[in-house]
Amino acid sequence: MEGKEEAKSQHHHEVVIDVEEVKKNFVLGSRVIQALKDVTLQVRSTDFLVIFGPSGCGKSTLLNIILGLDKPTKGTVKVRDTNIYNLDEDQRAAFRAKKMGMVHQMPYWIKSLNAIENVALPLIIEGGKEKNAMREARKTMQELGIIELSRQIPTQLSGGEQQKVGLARALVSDPWILLADEPTGNLDSKSGDEIMSLFKFLNQKHKRTIILVTHNEEYWDNGTRRIEMKFEV
Repeated sequence: MEGKEEAKSQHHHEVVIDVEEVKKNFVLGSRVIQALKDVTLQVRSTDFLVIFGPSGCGKSTLLNIILGLDKPTKGTVKVRDTNIYNLDEDQRAAFRAKKMGMVHQMPYWIKSLNAIENVALPLIIEGGKEKNAMREARKTMQELGIIELSRQIPTQLSGGEQQKVGLARALVSDPWILLADEPTGNLDSKSGDEIMSLFKFLNQKHKRTIILVTHNEEYWDNGTRRIEMKFEV
């Protein structure tokens, strides 16, 4: 992977994520596949960073490394000065649960719970009281304009509605950073545009730090910063 960056504006704000000289290799049989080569990246508190590139260029690998899910072969990843790979797996999992919100291409649900209960679940898992968790879930769904979906079963919702509920679940813990891996990948263009509008709203109005990975060039312009990842020739 190699990357090229464009920025709409450069202001001095707190560095939230500091990726330094990260390299990632995978071993397949007798072959060593280089997924990332010497990636250095800083993400600031007001950034909406769009990482764009074709499938297989290393976008999701980079996102997983930032999340603390996939240890790099070389290099460091700091989240607000915490070197996350100096933590053990349990510590990283706890850090991720409290400080990072994740939106997947396809949301996963506890099928016996309705939408608002699924949104509240991260707070309950962290040890919060159910009453408080439900209050925060309701507040988050109201902010996103989806409170009418609260009693629905998520698997019975449309793809766009499910993704909005998934976004609420990612936000309910008030994370430092919101990360999204191909969040519009399974949606029609109208639903995809609605999701991207919500990300822009969260960044502009609520000052959320966002990293979004996409292979859809239509969404290249939505971020305040943009990185294009390519296969290295």
